[in-house]
Amino acid sequence: MTNLNENIQLETVTISSHLNLVELVQRIYPPAYKHLWKNEDCSFYVDTFYNIANLKLELSNKNAEYYFIIYKNKPVGICRIQFNEPLNNLKNGTYIHRMYLGVEAQGKGVAKTIFNWIETRAKEKNSTFLWLKAMDTQEQAIKFYTKNHFKITGKTSLDFDLLHKPLRGMLIMSKEI
Repeated sequence: MTNLNENIQLETVTISSHLNLVELVQRIYPPAYKHLWKNEDCSFYVDTFYNIANLKLELSNKNAEYYFIIYKNKPVGICRIQFNEPLNNLKNGTYIHRMYLGVEAQGKGVAKTIFNWIETRAKEKNSTFLWLKAMDTQEQAIKFYTKNHFKITGKTSLDFDLLHKPLRGMLIMSKEI
């Protein structure tokens, strides 16, 4: 367990915590993202990216770290970061691959604390920038990233047929550190 402050800790995701990971994602992902999916059914996303085989694959990446975010002794989110990950095949940085927080942890400084910690970890790994992808319709997230000095550096989109076509856009955002 990594203590970030008296209320926020990070606990490493492991194979043995797989069921806890799935239960948490099933609770925190739909409130923010179900509108993107046809019939508001997020099961494709959860089944594809949080199955045991994919978790084993993600945990085998020696340049990645994967955490449960604990707030006031309760799991409220997840965070996965990848070091030395190329942005647009140009240069390597620290990729914030996943960052999801449940509504109970939003607006309480949890994300800011996590991002500060990620920046410190990235510097320890000799990264010179952070980058991430955000759904272009997630105004709250984009506002947060912009407030924390991330700039839009590109656009992309997801090609999942189960996503509503007009809601597939993503922004690529980065921040020099």
